[in-house]
Amino acid sequence: MRDKRPYEEGFLIILLLLAVFGLLWLFQPFLEALFFAMILSTASYRYYLRLLPKCRYSPTKAASIMSFAVFAGVIAPVTYLLVEVSLQFGEIYAQAQNWLNQQDAASLQQLNKDILDYLPLSEEAQAGLLAQLKNHSASFLSFAQKAAVFLLEGLVGTTSSFVTFIGLSVFALFFFYRDGHAISNHLKILSPLENRYDQMIMDRFSNLSTVLTLSVIGIAAIQGISFALFAWLVGLPGLFIGMAVAVTSFIPIVGAALVWVPVVIYTALQGDYWVAGATALWGIVVTGFVIDNIVRPILINRLTRTLGAAGEGLAVANHTLLTVLSTFAGLMHFGVIGLFFGPVIAAMAITVLDVYEHKNSDLLDRS
Repeated sequence: MRDKRPYEEGFLIILLLLAVFGLLWLFQPFLEALFFAMILSTASYRYYLRLLPKCRYSPTKAASIMSFAVFAGVIAPVTYLLVEVSLQFGEIYAQAQNWLNQQDAASLQQLNKDILDYLPLSEEAQAGLLAQLKNHSASFLSFAQKAAVFLLEGLVGTTSSFVTFIGLSVFALFFFYRDGHAISNHLKILSPLENRYDQMIMDRFSNLSTVLTLSVIGIAAIQGISFALFAWLVGLPGLFIGMAVAVTSFIPIVGAALVWVPVVIYTALQGDYWVAGATALWGIVVTGFVIDNIVRPILINRLTRTLGAAGEGLAVANHTLLTVLSTFAGLMHFGVIGLFFGPVIAAMAITVLDVYEHKNSDLLDRS
């Protein structure tokens, strides 16, 4: 009698794939919130383990306290910043829209002439530029209006989406804390890989989530507070500018520039050249160079060293090109929350490649 077990195994694999894809399709509206909660819970799981003995080893009590702490310390402040920045940008947009609606070709040409007078250009070059601006002034105004609408809708839309899944994220946090150990053990059992490779992937995800989350929040706080203090000193609205810088600083390299560059342009147009120059200097030197290019790598390296041997292989978290590209890709795919998703997904893909290289090292041609 022929052995039908191979057919049974193949059929079971098909059923398994259908079950996985079915669950992904079913929970697709909640995947972003679940992934966000997973990143936060894995990044802070070591603190849950420290809290557990103080709660008389009650997982429910410890998970409840940790969920509330993460909500109050991370989720709520970020949500407040996004909502407040959205409201402020709404007011700015309304003022900008009124100003744009009042402009015509003549007023725009005069504005451009006033700006060009401060540039080291010859009269012929200025005349040529003004002629081009005059001929395309309607297109410029239309583009500016569309750009303002796009930025506002993108920010407000992302903020609304963020607020809607806050409850689900906190709800999932509780269960990731309470049942996280059981979930990881069950995944090891189901995985066809050896347990050491399963553990390698899980440890890398946990440690990477810790480094990225703490470094992103730390740099956001440093840049936001420093720019807020500077803005107050020069007479600008420090609270709003500081919050805007803190939110945009989640984007490496160019984040804070999305705030201070328009401030420089606005103050220059108002005739406050000293404030414009000081703001540009602070944005380029302190925020852009010192904090982004010196403090950020130092913070990531220190966080990595605190993990000890578990921090090996996390150099990807400090790889500028990969971090920038994955951050922007995550932003494009998921909105603001993608600032966390992008680097984690990219780094975990590299982790899988590392596992493959380690497992098949004898078969790879290294000549």
